Amino acid sequence: MTNSPALRIVVMTTVPQTLAAFFPRQLRSLAASGFDVHAVSSPGPDLDDLGAIPGVTTHALTMERQPHPVRDAISLGQLFLLFRRLRPQIVHSHTPKAGLLGMAAAKLAGVPIRLYTIHGLPLETRTGSWRRFLEFAERASSSLSTRTYAVSHSLRKVAVKLGLCPEKKLVTLGAGSCAGVDLERFSGEADWSVQRALVRHGLGLPEDAVLLSFLGRLAKDKGIGVLAAAWPEIARRLPQAHLLLAGDLDVTDPIPTETIAELRSHPRVHLLGSVSYLDVPATYAATDIFVLPTFREGLSQVALEASAMGLAIVSTCVTGLDAIVGGETGILVPAHNPAALAVGVIHLAGDAELRRQLGEAARERVRTRFSAASVDQLWMDEYLQLVNEDLPTVDPACTPLRKVV
Repeated sequence: MTNSPALRIVVMTTVPQTLAAFFPRQLRSLAASGFDVHAVSSPGPDLDDLGAIPGVTTHALTMERQPHPVRDAISLGQLFLLFRRLRPQIVHSHTPKAGLLGMAAAKLAGVPIRLYTIHGLPLETRTGSWRRFLEFAERASSSLSTRTYAVSHSLRKVAVKLGLCPEKKLVTLGAGSCAGVDLERFSGEADWSVQRALVRHGLGLPEDAVLLSFLGRLAKDKGIGVLAAAWPEIARRLPQAHLLLAGDLDVTDPIPTETIAELRSHPRVHLLGSVSYLDVPATYAATDIFVLPTFREGLSQVALEASAMGLAIVSTCVTGLDAIVGGETGILVPAHNPAALAVGVIHLAGDAELRRQLGEAARERVRTRFSAASVDQLWMDEYLQLVNEDLPTVDPACTPLRKVV
C-alpha cells in the first residue's frame, strides 16, 4: 500500500460481543498492515475494549437484533451519515441485522466494496412470518452487497438452495471460518494437567469421572432440550459421568424453565453460567467428551476450539458442522434425537482409545485447515484483491486511492 492513502475499512456487527469474540486479532492485523480500521456495533464494554487496539477507531451505534421499524430506520440513517463522513472503501457487515442495515447504508452512501458474511441461518429452525422475514433480510443483504460470504461450505450450499444469494456471488474462503482458531490459546499439545485438575476439583468430581461438556448459549437451537432428554439414560448407563453446561441462558431462544430445573436438580449436572475468557481453554482441558447437540450452525467455533484441544466430539449432522468429519474426528448423530445422542455418548465414554484417536485427528484437521493465522491471511488477501479489482473502476469522487500494488 505504498504511496497511497490508507485503505479505510469498516467492520460491523449488531452486538459488540460478536466483534470481541471473533475479530480483535483481525482488526489488529489490518491496522498493523496500514488499513484505517473502524469498528461499528451497539455500545458496550466489549466495543470500548476494541478501541484500545492501536489504529482501530470504534463507533457505538444502537442496533436492535429483532425487527423494529422505527428504531431500524434511525439506525439506518445514523449509519448512512457515518459512512458519508468516513468515506470508507470497504464496509464488511456480519450477522443478519448488521448485514441488512450495513449493506443498505453503504449502498446509499456510495461505498464501492460492500461485503456481507452469513454466519448461520436462524431461518432453518423458524416457521411462518418470522421465517419469511429472515429470508427477506438475507436476500436483501446479499443483493445490496458486492460480494457475500458463507463461513462454511455446507452453509453456502443451503443458502444457494434456498435462493438467498446467487451461487456465483456467494463465496466461502478456504475451508471456511470467519476468524479461525488461535492454536496457541487452544493448544492440544500443551500441558494442561494443572488447569484440568483445578477445574475438576472445583466441580467436586471424583477421579474416575468422565466429564461431558457443552460450551455456548443455552438455547433451544443448541439442542439443550435434547441433551436434557438424553441425560437420564446417559446417567443411568454411566454412573461415573458428569455433565457440565457453560454458558448464559439465551432469552431470545429460551429453553423451557422446567428443562433447566430438571438439569439443575441432578447431582451430576453442573451449570456454570458464562465462563471467562481465560477459563475457556481450561474448561476444554477438564473435559473428556465435548457434546454439541445443535440444530443448526454456521461453522461451529466451539467445535473448532474443542477439536484444537484434542477433544473427541459427539454432535449432530446439521448445516455448519464442517468442523467435524463423522467417524474420523468425532461422532455425528441425527438432530432432535435424544436416544441417538445417548448412544453416541455412551459408546465414546466406554472407549478411551477411540476418544484419543478422534481427538488427535480433530486437532490435526484444525491445525491444517482452520488456524487463525491462515484464515487471517485469506481475509487480508481477499480485501486487497477486491481493492485491486474494484477501486480503479469506480468514480474517483468515491475514493482518493490509486490501485494497490
